[in-house]
Amino acid sequence: MNLFAVGKVTGCFGIKGFVKVQPSTHSPGRLKKLRSVYLGRSAEDAIRYEIEDVIFNSRGILIKFASLDDRTSAENIFGQFLFVGEDERAEPEKGSYFIHEIIGCEVWTQEERFVGTLEDVYRLPAQDLWAIRSGDKVYLIPAVKEFVLKVDIKKLRITVKLIEGLLGE
Repeated sequence: MNLFAVGKVTGCFGIKGFVKVQPSTHSPGRLKKLRSVYLGRSAEDAIRYEIEDVIFNSRGILIKFASLDDRTSAENIFGQFLFVGEDERAEPEKGSYFIHEIIGCEVWTQEERFVGTLEDVYRLPAQDLWAIRSGDKVYLIPAVKEFVLKVDIKKLRITVKLIEGLLGE
């Protein structure tokens, strides 16, 4: 079964087993409709969990899983990803990509200079930041059309336009 990440557990809330979730979907409201998800560090080790409750509040999204009844049990899933099956996947908007599709892509400049490999995506209110690893260095590039020129999922290649100072040079 193909699984797709829709969020990540970022912490616990209260003593009844609620967890805080950072969505990685362009439509986080759809999490309220889910009855179950798969949880794991990767899609390969994900296990199905039934959802008991989903709350949207000023602190973000809180989810209560049926089998996690206290804070201690909820702490065991900290850092894990929420996955859904292909039938529950929402297609990204034009010009957007699933995070799992771009993680691992090679990043090149328009002048054919290798920058590194896309290692992580940080979702921020203004725009996403892409973490590009090159050896022991990590560069953060804003995921905006001014910098990201082309994304080729089939070739696992991203072409970017760099401005002076973006890579700390």
